[in-house]
Amino acid sequence: MTPIDIVDPVEVGRSLGHDFHKLSRVPWQAQWPAAVREGFAAAAAADGARPRQEDRFMRKWLQLRLGALARGRCVAPDVTVELLRRLDVSHCPVTREPLTHGTRLGSDASVDRLNNDGAYAASNLAMLSARVNRIKGRRTFDEVWALARKTEPTSSLSPLEWLRLAVLMLGPAYATRPMDAPSLPLCAPLPSTSVRTALQQVQRLLTLNAGQAASRNRLLRGLLPACGSAASQARLRLLADAVHMGLKRLSPGQACWDVWLRPGLMQALVAWRESLDARDWARASWAAGQLAGGQPVNRRELTPWQLATRGYLPPAAGFAVTRAATR
Repeated sequence: MTPIDIVDPVEVGRSLGHDFHKLSRVPWQAQWPAAVREGFAAAAAADGARPRQEDRFMRKWLQLRLGALARGRCVAPDVTVELLRRLDVSHCPVTREPLTHGTRLGSDASVDRLNNDGAYAASNLAMLSARVNRIKGRRTFDEVWALARKTEPTSSLSPLEWLRLAVLMLGPAYATRPMDAPSLPLCAPLPSTSVRTALQQVQRLLTLNAGQAASRNRLLRGLLPACGSAASQARLRLLADAVHMGLKRLSPGQACWDVWLRPGLMQALVAWRESLDARDWARASWAAGQLAGGQPVNRRELTPWQLATRGYLPPAAGFAVTRAATR
């Protein structure tokens, strides 16, 4: 990936201006940063043709890049139109309210960085409502987790909604030190591309596979070999059975993720985890990743996050940004 010291904000702006002209119907705007205006004008001079129509993912991609540039934030090369299609969800995972598009209301879909100290990168993004994105603001995982443990709402979000947000933020927050991550009930669906802890991977697999006996048994066949003792194998079977029964007992209106809020289930998960030594846990983590189709994340994979600069672009001589806006 491109190191932070050779990212040129001016070229980033010019490339964005070029894309605004070639890929959208958005008109030239005086409030754009100068580099964006230059790129737009250059594209117009080279070829005045513009697309007959555009889809909402293309427009959101351009708006995301413009907003990031206006705040001096990096956007990794893996943030593409196709990525936004993959991240698209019908309901906000925090409030579970339907998402809208282009209404300029709090219910509009909004792409958010889960770790505020990272850039816009595929493994650090989720689709939330604009209202939740705004309320989250600059809060860290620790701050969100603290609000989830309160008994009263904060900033119009209930403790359960704060917990769902903490679940989304957990993997990205502990991406560089996963062994320190706390164990949270997986009460929200994780974004398809975001970093997740190994324990979250196991929870997700159990949630999606333990509802039916056949798929639960297939999952156990994949995980049991990682358990190095009869005791840990027994605890894994008890855990899978508990998730199976919990899913059966959910009310019709409940999401499958709510199973982790049932009494005793997290205790069963932690008991199984604690029955594994370091070697067996490494094997279980690897097996869960293989079963889920994931891959381990190391510091090299986190390079696009630009953690060294907290996700900011380097300063560039003569480069200034102003309020970003599109119509």
